[in-house]
Amino acid sequence: MNYDVLIVGAGFAGSEAAYALAQKGVRVGLVTTSLDSVYLPFTPIQGPFPQGSLLALVGEEGLGGWELHRRAKYRLENHPQIHLLQLSVTRLMLEGPAVMGIESWEGPRKTAHKVVLAVGSFLNPRLSIGCVTEEAGRLSEVAYPDLYQHLVQLGFKFTSQCAEVPEQDGTPGYRVEYEVFAEEEWESSTMRLARVEGLYGVGLCVLGQGTYAQMAQEGLRLAEALGPGT
Repeated sequence: MNYDVLIVGAGFAGSEAAYALAQKGVRVGLVTTSLDSVYLPFTPIQGPFPQGSLLALVGEEGLGGWELHRRAKYRLENHPQIHLLQLSVTRLMLEGPAVMGIESWEGPRKTAHKVVLAVGSFLNPRLSIGCVTEEAGRLSEVAYPDLYQHLVQLGFKFTSQCAEVPEQDGTPGYRVEYEVFAEEEWESSTMRLARVEGLYGVGLCVLGQGTYAQMAQEGLRLAEALGPGT
């Protein structure tokens, strides 16, 4: 299937963008390394929720992360314009200066007119718990090492960020260092990663930090930036 837009990353920013675009009739492929982590918060959600967002539709103050995940995933999976894909993206498919899709570790290639990177803290991450360090963007979630190296080979520049996640509900706290696109690589007004035609960035991988509500708002902003029918 050829999509209008492929979104790599099904956290809050990527999922919100997918849902908002689908509501406009855009065919969206929403790609994630794990369907079990779609729209799953690991820290408490703080309001207010952006008006018109998927978060406002399925969320409420005090709602547990797994229940929020279940509600949002149901909406995404059952939308006729969204196709959820569990793939580990390794590189972009290019035709001259323009993107034309993605390649995956599992083998399938997916094509689209536009590709959005919503990969959060998963570009070259180093997650530390005590004296143990592993390559993960969040606890028990794998990174995108091949995609990161591919982006470096394309000339993209990055800066380092760091986040601390406190211990909660029996889950140990941890620290994660990760790479985000350098400020000059991303056009905030259009949300384009201008080094490659048709490539966009949204959420943590371009902003570095932010709340879940802010990521949801950025997903809505991307859908507006891409325009109706893209």
